[in-house]
Amino acid sequence: MPRSFALPLQAADILAEDLRVDLRRFPFEIAHGGATLDERARMRTQVWNELRSRGLADRDEVDPEVHQALGLLHASDIDVAVTAVEVATDEVLRARIAVSGRAGVQAIQEQQRIRFEPVDPRGLARICTELLSDVPAGRLDSGTIATSQGQQAGGSGGNAGGAWSGAAQATATRQSGGAEMRKVQRIMALPVRRVGYFFVTGRDGQGKPVRLPAIGWRDTEQGRYSVTTRRNNDGEDWNTFAGADKPRLATYLGEQLGAFQGR
Repeated sequence: MPRSFALPLQAADILAEDLRVDLRRFPFEIAHGGATLDERARMRTQVWNELRSRGLADRDEVDPEVHQALGLLHASDIDVAVTAVEVATDEVLRARIAVSGRAGVQAIQEQQRIRFEPVDPRGLARICTELLSDVPAGRLDSGTIATSQGQQAGGSGGNAGGAWSGAAQATATRQSGGAEMRKVQRIMALPVRRVGYFFVTGRDGQGKPVRLPAIGWRDTEQGRYSVTTRRNNDGEDWNTFAGADKPRLATYLGEQLGAFQGR
C-alpha cells in the first residue's frame, strides 16, 4: 500500500457511511455532518467531486489503495491506538496504526483532516513510539503496586508457630507495599507536561478481538515514566511505574504485539 493521502473530516464522515467502515473508533472524533437529508446529500456530492478532482476516486468508486487503507482501520489483525494530551494547551494526539499481513497504515487525526501513511508491519512498535517526542527516561526508583484495594494477607494454623509465621508474613507484605507505594507517589507527584497511552488490540485463536491492558506514559519535568500492567499467577493485576524512554516503551509494546504476531 504505497500511497499517502489525507481526507478532510467531512470526507471521512461520508466515506465511512458509503463504504460501511468504522472510522470513528477511539481515539478519533469525526462529527456526523448534515442536519437534514438534503444537507447530507449536498455534502456527499461535494465530497465525491473533491475526491475525483484529487484522483482519489474514479466516478463512483474510491481509489483501491484508499479503500484498502480505510478497510484496514475498520478491521485488521492488529491495531494500536495512540493518544496523548499536552497539559499546557489541551492539544490531543489521536492516531491509529493498523496492520494485516504485509499491509499496514498509520492514520493521524489533525485539526480538520486525517492523514494516512503506509507503514511496514515489521516495525510496528517503533512506528508507534516515534509519534512521541524525545524525552529521556526519568531516574526515580520504579514502584509496583496492586491495582486492587484492600489487599488481604495473613496466616492460619493450629499452633503458635504457624500464627507467628502468618503475622510476620503479613507485616512484611504491608511494609513492602508501603515502600512501593511511596515510590509510586514520588513519581506521581512530579509536575506533568503530557500524558499518553498505547492500546493494543489483536485477535485470539478464534479470531475474536482481544484488547490488552493499556501502556501508559507521562512526561514530567524530570523525564518520562511509564505505567504497565501485569497479572500474577493468582490473577491479580499489578501496575509498575518506571522511567521509560522511547526504546523502552517500544520494548513494552513489542512484548504485547508478540502475543499476536506469531499467529
